[in-house]
Amino acid sequence: MAVSTGATQIENGLHALPYTVVKIEGESVAQPGAVSSGTGFFFRLDTKSGPILMIATNKHVVDDLDVLRFHMSLMDDNGKRILAPAETVDFSMVGYPVFRHPDPNVDLAMIPAFPVLDEIGKKGKKPYFLSLSRDNFPPGWLIPKLTAFTNVIMIGFPNGLMDVANNLPISRRGILSTLYFADHNGAKNFVVDIAAFGGSSGSPVLAYFEGMVPTADGGNTLGSSRIYLIGVLHSGPVFSAEGDVVPAPIPTSRQITKTSLMMHLGYCAKVSQLNDFVPLLEKYLADNPQAGRATSES
Repeated sequence: MAVSTGATQIENGLHALPYTVVKIEGESVAQPGAVSSGTGFFFRLDTKSGPILMIATNKHVVDDLDVLRFHMSLMDDNGKRILAPAETVDFSMVGYPVFRHPDPNVDLAMIPAFPVLDEIGKKGKKPYFLSLSRDNFPPGWLIPKLTAFTNVIMIGFPNGLMDVANNLPISRRGILSTLYFADHNGAKNFVVDIAAFGGSSGSPVLAYFEGMVPTADGGNTLGSSRIYLIGVLHSGPVFSAEGDVVPAPIPTSRQITKTSLMMHLGYCAKVSQLNDFVPLLEKYLADNPQAGRATSES
């Protein structure tokens, strides 16, 4: 798996994944004192104008909020990540460009990352992040091999939990519960058997092959490992008070009632739908040429 910080390629591996995500908190004037929590991850969109660094998450993580707060990490003068509490950056939603997937049934959103990084730079500090991209998507030949019981990993902030002292997320492991190439219930979703709680919304979900990695010729490579970004967690089934099983967005905070219980399953949007943001961003840049710097990975 290839991840990058800025334009610099770094070593691949599991150890890099926690540095791709960022905790997103939100506040609304309609609910003073209530703080919602979700997950975002840095994702590079390749557009006609060049690479644009975005923060991918869910619509319901950012909707109906007046302020967004990002928990960012910093780097030292040697380019190493500093293990320390987060450097928080607050933004008013007024005037902040948020791109929502054009399909109302697809719970995906993207936020330009540059304003967040620029704000930290204004403080004389250097932000640290690693980003994912289309390079991390599974190749076409692998899709049929992503069957039920394939190992998956997920990184995020369940119930807002994290290592506060070091600004590190929580990593979880599970399996695919459905065939990846089949659109679950007719939508471009798949299901994972993994513990998903409030704050996990927007977490990247990755297929993880350990010890035996499929190859394009139908064989396997022994003794190696490989990771592919396959989706974004957005919701999961819950038990209602009456015992009914109903799908519900993974709550961003205190939105779930005490009479509803999560089922240790998660619904995820297939990663190919992140490509749908490219024309949205290109149109925005064409209509707002002065906004180029405000969204550019520079």
